[in-house]
Amino acid sequence: MNPAVEKPSTERVKAACERYDRENELVERSLEELIRQYPSNSDPRHILLKVVAVNALHHTHIFAVDAVARHIHTDIPKIDTALAAGFPEVVSQIAKVDIQGKHYNLYSFATKYCSQHNPAAYPVYDLRIEHYLCNLQKVSPFGAFSHADLLIYPKFIDLMAAFRDSFGLGAFSFHEIGKFLRQQGEPPSLPIQEDRQIGPGAFDFFPAQELPS
Repeated sequence: MNPAVEKPSTERVKAACERYDRENELVERSLEELIRQYPSNSDPRHILLKVVAVNALHHTHIFAVDAVARHIHTDIPKIDTALAAGFPEVVSQIAKVDIQGKHYNLYSFATKYCSQHNPAAYPVYDLRIEHYLCNLQKVSPFGAFSHADLLIYPKFIDLMAAFRDSFGLGAFSFHEIGKFLRQQGEPPSLPIQEDRQIGPGAFDFFPAQELPS
């Protein structure tokens, strides 16, 4: 086993959850309170508050937060029904947004926005999680997947379920497993600049070139 890749176990996930909760208590409780206060997505003002909060506190680095909020409000019919039911397609619907004639894919943000509304149904994706899963797969395979599969949300959900089953973590929710995963991957070392194309990930910049659909 590669010593740099910590194999999941019940004890390690539990310890990671406890550590994450200690270190992120203010963030977690603030976002939970915001969602409790504004659970629906029918009022664009409330959506904007939630977009700003998720963007800032989960470090997705979206710049045109008002445009994203309007997109969620106007372009996704019955979003609250979809979120409550845990429909995976709502992630893609939120992520893919047109702004000033260009198409953007805010994938990491979309998973985090959905997870805040229904953490049991929506596992979070970011570059830390990708880094860990890909490295773990090399030394302790738990399912067949490619890098591209991580960016297709229904496949990502299946992969997370396979990860949970393979390592005997059925007692943990996707939200709890996400706390473990985000502590295992290396932090992304990406420059913070608006004009750089890096694709979807932990840093959802608006790229200079259009992203593929």
